[in-house]
Amino acid sequence: MTEPSVRAAASDLAFLTTGSTDGVLPAMDGGISDGGISDGGDPAAVQADRLLVLRSSVPRQGGRLPVTAVDESALFPALEDAYGLGRWRAWRRTDHGSSNLSWFVRTDAGDVVLRRSHNLKTVAGAEFECALIDHLRGHGYPAPPVERTRDGSISVQVEGILHMVTRLMPGRAYDPGDAAQLVEVARGLGRYHAIVSELSMPGYRERSSGLATLGQVGQEKLYAAVEVMASLLDADAGAALREDARYLADRMEQLNVGLGGRQRDLTSMVIHGSYGQSAVLMDEGRLSAVLDFDRSAQELLGLDLAYALRSFCFNGPIRRAGFGLDPDRCRTFLHHYRSHAPLAESDLAAMPDIFQAQRLMVVVKKCENLLTKQALIPRQTQDAAKFARIMDREASCIRLLMDNPFTITEDA
Repeated sequence: MTEPSVRAAASDLAFLTTGSTDGVLPAMDGGISDGGISDGGDPAAVQADRLLVLRSSVPRQGGRLPVTAVDESALFPALEDAYGLGRWRAWRRTDHGSSNLSWFVRTDAGDVVLRRSHNLKTVAGAEFECALIDHLRGHGYPAPPVERTRDGSISVQVEGILHMVTRLMPGRAYDPGDAAQLVEVARGLGRYHAIVSELSMPGYRERSSGLATLGQVGQEKLYAAVEVMASLLDADAGAALREDARYLADRMEQLNVGLGGRQRDLTSMVIHGSYGQSAVLMDEGRLSAVLDFDRSAQELLGLDLAYALRSFCFNGPIRRAGFGLDPDRCRTFLHHYRSHAPLAESDLAAMPDIFQAQRLMVVVKKCENLLTKQALIPRQTQDAAKFARIMDREASCIRLLMDNPFTITEDA
């Protein structure tokens, strides 16, 4: 960890707490600690407000800005003053995190994790995430509690960027070679889905924002990014990139229409969004923590399953290319998942298309991020070559999934 060598005054940075006593979450909190409710709050009112927040998830809009350097000597004193955790004695950056910056921090009140969110994280998104964590912890689920600031707020904005602090959870990284841990994480996802299923309103079906990105707007972003990059490549490479884009856009439209037409038969709920190996901690063979609720949103259940199966049930080093799902591991995962949560046959039947749709949603997000960065820092030839390789890989993967649909059943 890094000891702060320069202690800047908190006034050197503009910061404000969000979700204050005028907002929903601190009023909900009213004495909530570790998922419990103190005598100072009305449990019925707390639950009603929490459900209201959790039924209004806000999809991310726009592309991520490039990561910029952080002046830790100014940032950490500002946050130390905002939180009632005593002195922040030492800190170090975490090893993982593609969209957020995080630090392990040792404070007088114990060890915590600080997350500096990306530019797309809004106050409403932070409130949704915190309400979800509180709801899960109220059911005994091992989610990391959100530390409140001195005034009871859930996050702090420093120069327009949201920062949240959570308690450091016990455990070690997931071991893919331990079959017992596969059982544990499958049950953990099932338990999560069972808890959040009560948040769904009977008869209500919200249009999947993920599927919507595969429609006209997403296809336009794909073509716009391809044109930017093709202009930096030689004629043959540019032509190949445009051909890959046409194939991907056609498949996006087919899935947008096909899955969209079946959506009323598919389960929608507050999914985790990134339930994979980096989102779980294990302690003596047990699931001790589930992390990374930053991408949680009201979405298709199948998207959570697809993410988890690709992360936990791969077989070999070619997982990034989309191949190598192990049928036996998938059957084991589904069997133990179903011991905690039901799984409709319609959701299982849609999984071959869901696997493709999830990959194409990532393609759209990459294009969106590229266009945002291009507006600030023009891309170079090496960026175009990397982008072309990614599009070639994704087109090849979609073709493989089309020719060899991976049907998910316990008996297959």
